[in-house]
Amino acid sequence: MAQNINVKTKEEKVTESMNATPVIDVNVDINIPRSATPFDEKKHKFMCSSCGKGFTTQNGNFQKTNDVLFQANNGYLTWCKECTDKYVAQMTAFYSNNEEHAMRDFCQRAGWNYDLNALVASRETYSGHKDRTRISHYAAKKNLNCGGRKTFIDSIKYNYQQKQNEVITSREQAKSEESTITASAVDRWGIGFAEQDYKNLDEHYRMLKKNNPNADNNQEIFIKSLCNLNMLMVKALQSGDSKEYANLVEQYAKTFKQAGLRTIEEKDDSNSETFGVTLATISQYTPEEFYKDKQLYEDWDELGEYYDRHVCRPMRNLMFDEDVRDKEFFVPDGDDYEDDE
Repeated sequence: MAQNINVKTKEEKVTESMNATPVIDVNVDINIPRSATPFDEKKHKFMCSSCGKGFTTQNGNFQKTNDVLFQANNGYLTWCKECTDKYVAQMTAFYSNNEEHAMRDFCQRAGWNYDLNALVASRETYSGHKDRTRISHYAAKKNLNCGGRKTFIDSIKYNYQQKQNEVITSREQAKSEESTITASAVDRWGIGFAEQDYKNLDEHYRMLKKNNPNADNNQEIFIKSLCNLNMLMVKALQSGDSKEYANLVEQYAKTFKQAGLRTIEEKDDSNSETFGVTLATISQYTPEEFYKDKQLYEDWDELGEYYDRHVCRPMRNLMFDEDVRDKEFFVPDGDDYEDDE
């Protein structure tokens, strides 16, 4: 008999369910009834925050969690195991019988690690022990073979890091809500790179374009080549390949020089500017009113006096028909000569 090659493994089924687009059944209402055995402070020490049932011990009645929000509750969830089972069952119906989506919702609320390996393991054990719910099996498997991840925050970090190394294979993939890159980045660099690669390429591209805003079409080709070389340099540095890194640095320098590009340099243009422009530039970074000790910055070079004597005084004489002479440089009248004699 020919073997059916289309049979999916448990891991493939779980992965497909995890990545499926959520389908919400809006007719499902989440409802957990109150317990017939309410908390009695004379009999019980602990109470379920959902159904209100009283318990004498937490162990065996409440699920454990490593989430920081429950640390003062001895590391236990505040709702009982019975409410956990009821909630996940109703959320499975809410997500149109998608157990993975329902369990993700619960893991986020409980602060549990949400992991593919744990989901697969819980499905395997659940298939042979249906006297217990799948979420109860997941509780026992949630931290096994998960790389030390224990909380939902750990899952978020792990998924984010994995996403940075995920290769983009189409423009549509970049346009998805989960993607952190833009479709224009795929248009510029093409497909086949990881998200972190696109970020490195775009960051270096913006830097070169900022420093060379008037680059022509030929230089644009070199700029893209430099971005690719820079990405390879980063990877060589991360892998510790010093020889490859040195070769790439040398190639980068040659390409940069061949392209005729430049980096922005700070130049002192004060010699080619008017005196007033230079003063305005100085004032822009060190405004005069910021100086507390006014006498410390007095006109020691007597520029103000020079301006008043040799600019303002002649202008006043011309405009207002005055005859104010400079106190030092002037031609004496005849009366002045007589006074000197």
